[in-house]
Amino acid sequence: MSITFRYYIDEDFLKLEELILASYKWGNPIWGFSRHEFCRGVHIAWGNVKDNWRHVVGVWEENGNIVSAVIFEGVWHGDAFFLFDSLERQRDIKLLERMFHHAETHLSCFTKNYKDETRHLHLRIPPEYDLVRKVAKERGYGLSQKNERSLIMPFSGKKFEVILPEGYTIVDGKQTPDFFLSNTHMFSFNYTLPTAETGEKGFSNLRKMPGYNPELDLCVLDEEGKPVGFAIIWYNDKMPYCELEPLGVVWWCRRKGVARALIYEAANRVMKMAPQCRGILGGDQQFYWDLGFKVETVNEIWDWSRKF
Repeated sequence: MSITFRYYIDEDFLKLEELILASYKWGNPIWGFSRHEFCRGVHIAWGNVKDNWRHVVGVWEENGNIVSAVIFEGVWHGDAFFLFDSLERQRDIKLLERMFHHAETHLSCFTKNYKDETRHLHLRIPPEYDLVRKVAKERGYGLSQKNERSLIMPFSGKKFEVILPEGYTIVDGKQTPDFFLSNTHMFSFNYTLPTAETGEKGFSNLRKMPGYNPELDLCVLDEEGKPVGFAIIWYNDKMPYCELEPLGVVWWCRRKGVARALIYEAANRVMKMAPQCRGILGGDQQFYWDLGFKVETVNEIWDWSRKF
């Protein structure tokens, strides 16, 4: 039976998640478990991702099973990610051509200054996708100087020492309201109050995601019980490591050891519940390097543009 196309429907969320979890067997997926759940959870309020995915995300099926998809975060940055049911599937040239065409037509965007009528697309390509890279070159994509690195802090099995400022405590998702997460996120990433209501709704949605675990939803409270830092960890037993998304500390509590304490507490909890987990995936800033995170994978970004 031939491979057929259709647009994404919300019932596909878990089907795509199975593709993602399977992909950990052959690499460190750039569209990973945490990205999938975070985008569907939080961005449904921030960027209307549920409806955006329905209009834009492409799905290809064979014998009733999803074999590939073209997806994006849902916030219209011109970014694209390719998903496959196996590493061998990306060697199907005809399928790749269809996926590239869909990405270029449905996911490309104008920049803020769109007077030149040029559309742009940025395709993330992990090291394993050698044929995807080859087709990108043939279609005129150029390798960006930017890349997206995956940094992992390995677990040794030894418990980390968690140190907080005097009077500060760590609580988890069984004890904190959605508001604590949205408020901390707002003051950590410096956006303004008009988005506060959608932020709270977004984190409420995030806590309903199938992979969410309240014991891995950590929040630091100061002496007055105000939330000043938070971290959420995502883990499935099909993954070799857990993933941190997001981590934030309010601007007035930086450099007090709050973020370090959150990561160490999260690591201790994961090691206790899943001894087979070999580490934690974090961000790519100096802070993570200082904690002993090391580069696991470098994912290339390939840029495409077309003027109309």
